[in-house]
Amino acid sequence: MRLILMSVGLLTCSLLTTAAIGQSSDNTHKQPVPAIKQVNPQQLNIIAQATQDIAESYFKMGWFSGSVLVAKDGGIILEKSYGFSNLKTQNKNTRVTKFNLGSIMKNFTRVLVLQQIQHNALSLNDTLDKFKLGFKEDIATKITIKHLLNHTSGFPDIFTAGYRENQLGFDTLNKKLELHKNTPLLFEPGSDSKYSNYGYIVLGAILEKVTGSAFEQLLVSKIFKPLALNNTSFKVNALDGNQSIRYTYLYDGSLKEVGVTEHPSPDGGIESTPADVLTFYRELFYGDKLLDRSHPTIRAAFNMDGEHWGAYGGGLGVSSAVEINLVEGIEIVVLANTDHLVAELISGRVHSFIKTGSYQSARERAINYAYRIYKEQGKNRFYKNFKQHYEQDGYTQFIGRTINELGMQLMDTESWNEAFDIFNYLVATFPEAPQAYDSLAFAHLSKGETAMAKTIFEKALAINPNFNSDYVSDNYGHSKYDHSIYRPR
Repeated sequence: MRLILMSVGLLTCSLLTTAAIGQSSDNTHKQPVPAIKQVNPQQLNIIAQATQDIAESYFKMGWFSGSVLVAKDGGIILEKSYGFSNLKTQNKNTRVTKFNLGSIMKNFTRVLVLQQIQHNALSLNDTLDKFKLGFKEDIATKITIKHLLNHTSGFPDIFTAGYRENQLGFDTLNKKLELHKNTPLLFEPGSDSKYSNYGYIVLGAILEKVTGSAFEQLLVSKIFKPLALNNTSFKVNALDGNQSIRYTYLYDGSLKEVGVTEHPSPDGGIESTPADVLTFYRELFYGDKLLDRSHPTIRAAFNMDGEHWGAYGGGLGVSSAVEINLVEGIEIVVLANTDHLVAELISGRVHSFIKTGSYQSARERAINYAYRIYKEQGKNRFYKNFKQHYEQDGYTQFIGRTINELGMQLMDTESWNEAFDIFNYLVATFPEAPQAYDSLAFAHLSKGETAMAKTIFEKALAINPNFNSDYVSDNYGHSKYDHSIYRPR
């Protein structure tokens, strides 16, 4: 393991990415020094240089396009932008470029809910039946505001096959709310935890019901205006010269424009700059314009008595990350108009450097690695050797997910021969997984081979007659199939 030695103070903090409301093989760059409480200018300069090195390593891979901001007690240590806000016009990203925040929106929604709790308009123990949103009584009487905030409601996530088929068709909060009004819960509320964007959509509907105001209006009146977030908006403004275009980072290291693929809602959205994001979090943790920070519920909701707060967002053409060192007063904001969690990878390495004096070097994304090996070795050798290569080279992401994501990207770029090679490898590797046949069937459907897609999906149903496609709401025409023709294997 190669080490780079420098003199820098070690800042102590621990990684905590979430807080429950109502409850309390790579190269490594290292600076072995004792932990300290005070940070001098030289140490801040070293942090700034390390941050630049980390961001530039992802930029040189073609993966990162965006902006990075690191501050101490709100004072800027580093503010730098990389790549282009618009590749066609060659407009560069700048400090005032606006990026989508993705699921960081949930922190804004959480603030709005807690404001209503402060004003006694809501309670953590209020159940859904109080708001008459159309849920069945046996569900509505069990799920509380607290469950929704903490992802313990039992609601599934929003990404059903029906939603995936026409994401832009769900252009109102009510339309998104309809997705799971009649869907069984995954577990008894409060008995387990599963991340659910849908739970925050329900919270948005509750806020509108209680206040009589649209969710966007609440954001503007309760957060944007009081904090003078002048470079922040709920929706994309295509006429704003500072608005970034979204790009997906492909298997071959290139960028493809994807634009806006979903409408913003309480679970994800907001267009903003690193400086405005910093203003929001500084006020949340150290000011009094948003919430009463002395209240135990508020402090627990954002782990204000802990050492670290993290918030992250991602989606097609979107990646965002915030890391706040509550011990040293250091804030890290990374926003990107590229995807696959690149902002989180950068912020995590910067956070690691501040915490331990070391960080892992950037590495090739798993699906880019898989595509490179496929091209270098050819189909037959790839089928024979890839799993061994993948494990030997230290990739730990589930190989099925990597292969499926690669196949989907190849399909999206209409690289059909390569896509079918990859999906057939997925089936060969996981012959008892109905999801593998679903992906292969979806590729055939996307190419226009409807009959073939239906035939292949029959193999998924032969494994599990109750399996539902992740991509096609009518199961490729098998919505009302005869269970008797699908015999266990």
